[in-house]
Amino acid sequence: MKNNKKHRQFYNGKDRNSSWTEEPKGRYIDFADKYVQGEGQTNKYDENARNIRQKVLKQIERKKNFRRNVIAVLLAVVLLAAGYTMMDVYMIRHAEPAEMLIKNNGGADSSMSEITVNLASEKIESVSLDNSAMLDAVISQARKSGCNSIVFDAKRSDGTIGYQSLLAEVDTYDAMSEVGNDSAGSLKKLADNDILPVARISCYVDNVASVANASIAVTDNNGVYRDKDGDSYLNPDSDEAYGYIRDIVRELNEFGVQVFILTGCDLPVGISSSYNDGFDALSQRLSAEFDGKIKLLQEVSVELNGKDDKKEKISEALLEEEIKSLESISDNQIYAVYSDAQHRDLYDLLSENGINNFILE
Repeated sequence: MKNNKKHRQFYNGKDRNSSWTEEPKGRYIDFADKYVQGEGQTNKYDENARNIRQKVLKQIERKKNFRRNVIAVLLAVVLLAAGYTMMDVYMIRHAEPAEMLIKNNGGADSSMSEITVNLASEKIESVSLDNSAMLDAVISQARKSGCNSIVFDAKRSDGTIGYQSLLAEVDTYDAMSEVGNDSAGSLKKLADNDILPVARISCYVDNVASVANASIAVTDNNGVYRDKDGDSYLNPDSDEAYGYIRDIVRELNEFGVQVFILTGCDLPVGISSSYNDGFDALSQRLSAEFDGKIKLLQEVSVELNGKDDKKEKISEALLEEEIKSLESISDNQIYAVYSDAQHRDLYDLLSENGINNFILE
């Protein structure tokens, strides 16, 4: 029993937490230095963690930028598509006059001369027929103003020729002046761009051919006749004078022109009764010779002011009043509109008031 008691005393906890073994001794472990961060030192594992965080943040930022770029591209595509759609709508809307350019009222067998045309035309200088930059500007301006055709002076009121002609008479009279360097190519390009080329011909008033060849001119006792303004005229009763006008029409028709505007068909009042002049006589003769393959129109000049007496600014309301007061014209006539107003505004006002045949000078 005694021995057992002794044994129990060893575990009675009296000496618990007392040192009963050899005092512990440590030793230096050199590889542990890397875990010790002294003053002014940086834990490379903390630095690595920062680097990793920075990389993660950069990746997140790159993803955000990528998403933003994708969204921007998608928006750009949507806006571009919307722009093209709006442009198509605009072109379709303003292409309507071109679609209604030729109305075949007489059936499939009708000749060109019997067809009704609706011409919203922009007047251009003949020198613009260069088949290059100037012609491109003409096409752009015609579209901007809403026009479906352009008018150029093939034969001007002074008698000069405004296109590259190969006619012997034109060369003989030295009549060609201020022409583009590719008339034929320009006329084709206009047609390819759905813009109808229309040639204007000043028929009898002519200060070039009539002077160079008196046999085709109107004459009086003093020789070649001249009016109060000093202008001379081709003789409407001369077959050679008619042949000169006809050859110009034929050459341009071979270049692709089908519609011609005839001006200067009337001689001065003092001598007109002595000659077979006038638009009707000349157009009937030309239509018969070309077997109805060309359309001939008579020009009717009008001036639209649109300005108040007290103001210099053009008023749309006044312009519209003047347009509504215009006399009606036949299917074989066309207005030549002279005005300081913007062509786009004139086009809209004329079209809205039912005027479909006009030249914006």
